Amino acid sequence: MTNLPSLPALRAFEAAARLGSFQAAAEALGVSPTAISHHVRGLEARLDVQLFTRGTRQVHLTDEGERLAHGATTAFRVLEASVESVLNRPRQKPKIRIALGPSFATRWLLPRFAEFCDQFPAVELELVQTPLLVSPQNVDADIFITWGDGSFPGMIAEPLVNVLSAPVASPGLLARLGRPDRPSDLFRYPLIHQRDTLGWNAWFMGANVTPPTLHGPVIEDTNVVLQAAIAGQGVVMGWVPLINAELENGTLVQLFDAVLSENRAYHLVRRKSDPREAEVSAICTWLLAQAEM
Repeated sequence: MTNLPSLPALRAFEAAARLGSFQAAAEALGVSPTAISHHVRGLEARLDVQLFTRGTRQVHLTDEGERLAHGATTAFRVLEASVESVLNRPRQKPKIRIALGPSFATRWLLPRFAEFCDQFPAVELELVQTPLLVSPQNVDADIFITWGDGSFPGMIAEPLVNVLSAPVASPGLLARLGRPDRPSDLFRYPLIHQRDTLGWNAWFMGANVTPPTLHGPVIEDTNVVLQAAIAGQGVVMGWVPLINAELENGTLVQLFDAVLSENRAYHLVRRKSDPREAEVSAICTWLLAQAEM
């Protein structure tokens, strides 16, 4: 902890980095622009790096400044939320609604549920199930976790979990049919598709194998697809890291090292303004930190 610069200097830097201006930072913190400049120059001297390139009216972060700004903003958000949680004001708990699909809720959020409740005892959480491909703008929720390419007009969106696709099967099915030696061997196995056959086709093409016309049942729900695989009904395209628990306990086996990187990801989406901004911001910061871990 002795290597940390002073808190006022970090606060001045974080405000200037977030607002892109010493003048705006000074107005936000209720000090003079000279004080902001003094703190930033002292911080740069303390760290022996340049954090900003200065313009006439605006300042721009250097690469080192970007790294420090990300950490400083996260730290201040968590600190503010922690201070708020210990004030113990006699008020009703704010209700935060998180909208997400059942598969992501079951496989990613619920294993962290107890830790979330410990971290945010002053928040009443409500999980709202959403149908596939619904727009975040049409959902009554404070936070929306959804699958997509990150394009959500009018919303703040941050990548939360990237996934890799790989064929998986149960040990029972492999004992019955044998383990495939090469990707093309999978053509003689029962394949189960999620939503459509595009996932399997893309994986085969990525493995340099031209697939024939693929057959097999198409199932909408991810949890049902994985239960079918666990029951030995067929080989499915599994999403790592959402199936890490099954891979680690041996319920499912990844058949090949070849994985397909999806061009989409699970994103954390919220509105640009919310009456519960402090709680929403703190929860988003915690969720992103969990994903990084």
